Amino acid sequence: MTTTTWIALREGVAAARSGGEVYGVLVEGHGVRVSIRPAGAAIVDAILGLAPRGGDEERLAEAVLEAGGPEALASWYYAVERLERRGLLARTLVADGRPIASFVPMTTTLARTAADAFRPATERRYRLSRFAFLRREGEILVIESPRSTARILLHDPVAAVVVAGLAAWSSRNELLILASTLPCGASDGVLKLLDEAGMLEADEGGSRAEDDRIDDDPAEWWEFHDLLFHARSRRGRCDHPFGATYRLAGRAAMPPPVREIPTGESIRLPRPDPDRLGREDPPLFRVVEDRRSQRTFGGRPIALDQFGEFLYRVARVRGEQAVTLETPAGPVRTEFVARPYPSGGALYELEFYAVVGACEGLGPGLYFYEPRGHSLVALRGLTDEVEGLLRDAAGSAAVPRETIQVLLIVTTRFPRLAWKYSAMAYALVLKHVGVVYHNMYLAATAMGLAPCALGGGDSDLFARASGIDIHTETSVGEFLLGSTAQPPAARDPGHANSPEEPPRNS
Repeated sequence: MTTTTWIALREGVAAARSGGEVYGVLVEGHGVRVSIRPAGAAIVDAILGLAPRGGDEERLAEAVLEAGGPEALASWYYAVERLERRGLLARTLVADGRPIASFVPMTTTLARTAADAFRPATERRYRLSRFAFLRREGEILVIESPRSTARILLHDPVAAVVVAGLAAWSSRNELLILASTLPCGASDGVLKLLDEAGMLEADEGGSRAEDDRIDDDPAEWWEFHDLLFHARSRRGRCDHPFGATYRLAGRAAMPPPVREIPTGESIRLPRPDPDRLGREDPPLFRVVEDRRSQRTFGGRPIALDQFGEFLYRVARVRGEQAVTLETPAGPVRTEFVARPYPSGGALYELEFYAVVGACEGLGPGLYFYEPRGHSLVALRGLTDEVEGLLRDAAGSAAVPRETIQVLLIVTTRFPRLAWKYSAMAYALVLKHVGVVYHNMYLAATAMGLAPCALGGGDSDLFARASGIDIHTETSVGEFLLGSTAQPPAARDPGHANSPEEPPRNS
């Protein structure tokens, strides 16, 4: 059995005769239009035949040569190159009529590397790029990489054996033995597709060191998950749906703007006078200049009225309205709220919890902030898990556990964003956490409190402490708050111009 390469128009791309021209073809899709003219009848027929199944690349070229001669063949190769450069063509490795693997562009820019001359060599060893990853899509295994603008589809399960063999440096002969049930040449063909997609590393004669090292490649500074998250949550490097697609409209109701109030004792918080705050707050410039992280808290804990005012400034619901959204599944009536910070699409998926170590007027434990009624709902006392959250925060800030007064935990009800947004939902969550952190810093500084954002937290521990399913609602941010060790008037007036104390473990 021998292997061949089939070419076809990528999914979502169509070809048609251009206008009234007999020998002109218009190929368009994914925001790209390529006009091929003038073209002979054989070229027109060949291009129109590239959708949906395509054809054998060599036989298509032979048919064009037979019908139009060498000049037509040159025009055909040029047309194929133009379509490939715009990411409109997919290639499939076929053996005895059986598809093995496909190279599918994900963007409308050149996806293939300069690998046309790639020939697997016996003296070389190969391995998969550390950025490549394997996942299931429907009933096919897919290989993608944030460094590549193409994906590889593995139609034949045995082709996955070749990929598995590339976890470590492997020679061509070793791969051939692993995939001995593949047709002749198919193993080499899979290597070639991976190389064209930029997912393969080669080592001449085994001379490359086994240990990874950072050299002149800027990508080596990135961890796998960071680069993948960056590439898949922005446009430009993949063809996944992006933005406000309302992807779950018609399949599920949009989650409410505020979570259901949990069962527990409700503690009404005092509401500050907004007019007084407007009169007495320091100027914004001074607040921004004075803002800094503080990990040393006062001997007397923060008071309940101070904590209530802080939450009022940062997280309360200050308005509600019902809106009808136009979605691909039809109009949807849903509720929206407004809070003191900005939120993408006004969805406000974030919720706020307080883990109290010491607060005058409030017992230790875990509380939910109910933003409509401006109250705290007691969820747990100082259980082992709740205590664990305080210890984890202390370790992150490198401070003694007993000094922590209030740990604020920010959570996301991710389904609220996922209902509307494709690809960018979690990236949007993190942007929301950032603006909330900034609001917290400004509010605490204006109030003369001690704030400190933390760099990370334990989401599983919060799930155990709260009893909330991690996929329904999960922690995404942690923030320490307490009374300040020094009154504002006693602080060094020049501290704002000095470097902020660097975080130690956060």
